[in-house]
Amino acid sequence: HAMTEEMNLCQIIFKAGAYRLLRLRSYLFTIPPCETPMLFWTHPYRRFHGMALFVVCLLSLSSVVSADSLWSGAWVLREAPQGGRLIMTVEEVDTGWNLTYKVVGPDAPASTVSTVLTPLNGKEVPLLVNGKPSGQTMGIKRIDTHRTVTVLKFKGKETGISKAEVSPDGKVLKVETDYVSSNPIGKEIQYWDRQ
Repeated sequence: HAMTEEMNLCQIIFKAGAYRLLRLRSYLFTIPPCETPMLFWTHPYRRFHGMALFVVCLLSLSSVVSADSLWSGAWVLREAPQGGRLIMTVEEVDTGWNLTYKVVGPDAPASTVSTVLTPLNGKEVPLLVNGKPSGQTMGIKRIDTHRTVTVLKFKGKETGISKAEVSPDGKVLKVETDYVSSNPIGKEIQYWDRQ
Protein backbone atom coordinates (compact mmCIF):
# COMPACT_ATOMS: atom_id res chain seq x y z
CA HIS A 1 0.00 0.00 0.00
CA ALA A 2 2.81 2.39 0.87
CA MET A 3 4.44 1.86 -2.55
CA THR A 4 1.10 2.41 -4.33
CA GLU A 5 0.48 5.63 -2.42
CA GLU A 6 3.99 6.84 -3.27
CA MET A 7 3.43 6.14 -7.00
CA ASN A 8 0.09 7.95 -6.94
CA LEU A 9 1.74 10.92 -5.25
CA CYS A 10 4.44 11.03 -7.96
CA GLN A 11 1.76 11.02 -10.67
CA ILE A 12 -0.10 13.87 -9.00
CA ILE A 13 3.10 15.94 -8.70
CA PHE A 14 4.01 15.26 -12.35
CA LYS A 15 0.55 16.23 -13.63
CA ALA A 16 0.53 19.41 -11.54
CA GLY A 17 3.98 20.31 -12.81
CA ALA A 18 2.98 19.69 -16.45
CA TYR A 19 -0.11 21.91 -16.07
CA ARG A 20 1.93 24.72 -14.54
CA LEU A 21 4.55 24.25 -17.27
CA LEU A 22 1.95 25.10 -19.92
CA ARG A 23 1.08 28.31 -18.07
CA LEU A 24 4.77 29.14 -17.62
CA ARG A 25 5.54 28.54 -21.32
CA SER A 26 2.66 30.73 -22.48
CA TYR A 27 4.01 33.55 -20.32
CA LEU A 28 7.64 32.83 -21.14
CA PHE A 29 7.24 33.50 -24.87
CA THR A 30 5.35 36.78 -24.41
CA ILE A 31 8.36 38.59 -22.94
CA PRO A 32 11.55 39.80 -24.66
CA PRO A 33 14.22 37.07 -25.02
CA CYS A 34 16.66 39.05 -22.89
CA GLU A 35 14.36 38.54 -19.89
CA THR A 36 13.97 34.80 -20.39
CA PRO A 37 16.98 33.60 -18.32
CA MET A 38 15.86 35.64 -15.28
CA LEU A 39 12.32 34.30 -15.50
CA PHE A 40 13.51 30.75 -16.06
CA TRP A 41 15.82 30.71 -13.07
CA THR A 42 13.76 32.60 -10.49
CA HIS A 43 10.07 31.78 -10.89
CA PRO A 44 10.28 27.94 -11.15
CA TYR A 45 12.17 27.72 -7.86
CA ARG A 46 9.40 29.64 -6.10
CA ARG A 47 6.59 27.67 -7.73
CA PHE A 48 7.74 24.08 -7.97
CA HIS A 49 9.31 21.61 -5.58
CA GLY A 50 10.88 18.16 -5.69
CA MET A 51 10.29 16.12 -8.81
CA ALA A 52 7.93 18.71 -10.32
CA LEU A 53 10.78 21.24 -10.31
CA PHE A 54 13.10 18.83 -12.16
CA VAL A 55 10.48 17.99 -14.82
CA VAL A 56 9.54 21.64 -15.44
CA CYS A 57 13.13 22.85 -15.74
CA LEU A 58 14.04 20.04 -18.14
CA LEU A 59 11.03 20.50 -20.42
CA SER A 60 11.27 24.31 -20.39
CA LEU A 61 14.91 24.17 -21.45
CA SER A 62 14.12 21.83 -24.37
CA SER A 63 11.28 24.09 -25.56
CA VAL A 64 13.53 27.17 -25.59
CA VAL A 65 16.18 25.34 -27.62
CA SER A 66 13.50 24.16 -30.07
CA ALA A 67 12.19 27.71 -30.52
CA ASP A 68 15.66 29.12 -31.25
CA SER A 69 16.24 26.35 -33.79
CA LEU A 70 13.46 27.76 -35.98
CA TRP A 71 16.08 30.11 -37.44
CA SER A 72 19.22 27.97 -37.56
CA GLY A 73 20.21 26.23 -40.79
CA ALA A 74 20.38 27.10 -44.49
CA TRP A 75 17.84 29.32 -46.29
CA VAL A 76 17.49 29.81 -50.07
CA LEU A 77 16.16 33.03 -51.62
CA ARG A 78 13.18 32.27 -53.88
CA GLU A 79 14.08 34.92 -56.46
CA ALA A 80 17.51 33.65 -57.29
CA PRO A 81 20.14 36.14 -58.52
CA GLN A 82 21.50 35.70 -62.02
CA GLY A 83 23.89 32.79 -62.31
CA GLY A 84 23.03 30.89 -59.14
CA ARG A 85 21.19 30.68 -55.83
CA LEU A 86 21.66 32.97 -52.84
CA ILE A 87 22.01 30.90 -49.68
CA MET A 88 21.95 32.32 -46.16
CA THR A 89 23.18 30.15 -43.31
CA VAL A 90 22.17 30.95 -39.74
CA GLU A 91 24.41 29.54 -37.02
CA GLU A 92 23.68 30.04 -33.33
CA VAL A 93 26.67 31.43 -31.42
CA ASP A 94 26.13 31.93 -27.68
CA THR A 95 23.13 34.29 -27.51
CA GLY A 96 23.60 35.57 -31.07
CA TRP A 97 23.91 34.44 -34.66
CA ASN A 98 26.63 34.08 -37.26
CA LEU A 99 25.09 34.81 -40.68
CA THR A 100 26.78 33.72 -43.92
CA TYR A 101 25.60 34.73 -47.41
CA LYS A 102 26.88 33.03 -50.55
CA VAL A 103 25.83 32.70 -54.21
CA VAL A 104 26.26 29.13 -55.45
CA GLY A 105 25.73 27.50 -58.83
CA PRO A 106 27.60 26.49 -62.02
CA ASP A 107 27.27 29.99 -63.50
CA ALA A 108 27.80 31.86 -60.24
CA PRO A 109 30.43 34.64 -60.22
CA ALA A 110 33.75 34.25 -58.45
CA SER A 111 33.30 33.05 -54.86
CA THR A 112 32.16 35.89 -52.61
CA VAL A 113 31.16 35.22 -49.02
CA SER A 114 29.52 37.81 -46.80
CA THR A 115 29.34 37.32 -43.04
CA VAL A 116 27.72 39.05 -40.08
CA LEU A 117 28.21 38.18 -36.41
CA THR A 118 25.38 39.69 -34.37
CA PRO A 119 24.53 39.50 -30.65
CA LEU A 120 20.84 40.09 -31.58
CA ASN A 121 20.52 43.05 -29.21
CA GLY A 122 20.43 45.81 -31.84
CA LYS A 123 24.16 46.51 -31.68
CA GLU A 124 25.60 47.77 -34.97
CA VAL A 125 28.03 45.23 -36.46
CA PRO A 126 29.97 45.22 -39.76
CA LEU A 127 29.04 43.20 -42.82
CA LEU A 128 32.25 41.54 -43.96
CA VAL A 129 32.87 40.55 -47.59
CA ASN A 130 35.53 37.85 -47.88
CA GLY A 131 36.62 38.79 -44.37
CA LYS A 132 37.03 42.54 -45.05
CA PRO A 133 34.77 45.46 -43.99
CA SER A 134 32.34 46.49 -46.74
CA GLY A 135 31.22 49.79 -45.25
CA GLN A 136 27.82 48.28 -44.52
CA THR A 137 26.55 47.56 -41.02
CA MET A 138 23.55 45.73 -39.59
CA GLY A 139 21.93 46.29 -36.20
CA ILE A 140 19.81 43.18 -35.67
CA LYS A 141 17.48 42.94 -32.68
CA ARG A 142 15.43 39.89 -31.80
CA ILE A 143 11.83 40.86 -30.94
CA ASP A 144 10.67 37.35 -30.03
CA THR A 145 11.27 33.76 -31.14
CA HIS A 146 9.77 34.42 -34.59
CA ARG A 147 10.66 38.05 -35.40
CA THR A 148 13.66 40.37 -35.76
CA VAL A 149 14.14 43.98 -36.84
CA THR A 150 17.33 45.27 -38.48
CA VAL A 151 18.69 48.77 -39.06
CA LEU A 152 20.79 48.86 -42.26
CA LYS A 153 23.55 51.43 -42.71
CA PHE A 154 26.25 52.25 -45.25
CA LYS A 155 29.23 54.32 -44.13
CA GLY A 156 27.31 55.47 -41.07
CA LYS A 157 24.14 56.55 -42.90
CA GLU A 158 20.90 54.64 -42.52
CA THR A 159 19.78 52.97 -45.74
CA GLY A 160 16.72 51.08 -44.54
CA ILE A 161 14.92 49.06 -41.91
CA SER A 162 14.30 45.37 -42.39
CA LYS A 163 11.75 43.21 -40.55
CA ALA A 164 12.02 39.44 -40.65
CA GLU A 165 9.55 36.80 -39.49
CA VAL A 166 9.87 33.03 -39.61
CA SER A 167 6.72 30.94 -40.10
CA PRO A 168 5.37 28.86 -37.20
CA ASP A 169 6.55 25.64 -38.87
CA GLY A 170 10.03 27.09 -39.45
CA LYS A 171 9.95 26.51 -43.23
CA VAL A 172 9.52 30.03 -44.65
CA LEU A 173 11.25 33.30 -43.77
CA LYS A 174 9.67 36.58 -44.85
CA VAL A 175 11.88 39.69 -44.98
CA GLU A 176 10.27 43.09 -45.55
CA THR A 177 12.64 46.03 -46.09
CA ASP A 178 11.73 49.71 -46.20
CA TYR A 179 14.53 51.70 -47.83
CA VAL A 180 15.17 55.41 -47.37
CA SER A 181 13.32 57.78 -49.69
CA SER A 182 16.39 58.34 -51.87
CA ASN A 183 16.45 54.65 -52.83
CA PRO A 184 14.25 54.01 -55.91
CA ILE A 185 13.48 50.47 -54.73
CA GLY A 186 11.33 51.89 -51.95
CA LYS A 187 9.97 48.73 -50.35
CA GLU A 188 11.06 45.15 -50.95
CA ILE A 189 9.64 41.82 -49.76
CA GLN A 190 11.69 38.65 -50.01
CA TYR A 191 10.88 35.05 -49.18
CA TRP A 192 13.46 32.51 -48.11
CA ASP A 193 12.79 28.76 -47.99
CA ARG A 194 14.51 26.40 -45.61
CA GLN A 195 16.88 24.16 -47.52
